Amino acid sequence: MTGRGAGSPWLGGVGLVLAGGESRRLGRDKARLDGAALPRLAAERLAAVCSEVAVADRGRELVPGHPSLPDAAGRGPAAGILAGAAAYPGRPLLVLACDLPGVPAGLLAELARSAGCDWAVPRWAGGLEPLCALYGPAALEALAARVAAGRFALHGLAGEGGLAIRYLEGEELRRFGDPGEIFRNLNTPEDLESWRRQP
Repeated sequence: MTGRGAGSPWLGGVGLVLAGGESRRLGRDKARLDGAALPRLAAERLAAVCSEVAVADRGRELVPGHPSLPDAAGRGPAAGILAGAAAYPGRPLLVLACDLPGVPAGLLAELARSAGCDWAVPRWAGGLEPLCALYGPAALEALAARVAAGRFALHGLAGEGGLAIRYLEGEELRRFGDPGEIFRNLNTPEDLESWRRQP
């Protein structure tokens, strides 16, 4: 693996912001709140690592200066990820959902360092964080096949045979901070207000 800091652009792949969700639990479109603050923040974090960043926002052009992608086949996050795969065929995607504002650029850089892996994904407390992960071409092909078969859950990639998977976990993950804080998802009005109150 090459030594690459958060400030050195990753030239091989594309950063992809996921900002196309329907925000049912929040009751409002979180991607449009505060002038699209969440997608813009995610794009900034990815831009610290990636030389190219696109936004899978159902074509709503939420973040000026970055390509806005309509959903591909499927539903949920899989549709956004496959939109990135269609727009950038054969290239790995470093994916970050806009409602994970606690993910630091350093963690994204570490995922981008996963040379030779088809899927690099954080794992903590017995679960995966596939909305903050590196998807190589083989993982994207596997995801497309799963979606075509009506299976949309990203976690299912862990059971796909033939994929080289790196789990970023344990002390290797905790050096970037408390995973519970890093991956705190903004799903409810209370989550949003707690995030807004942070200094």
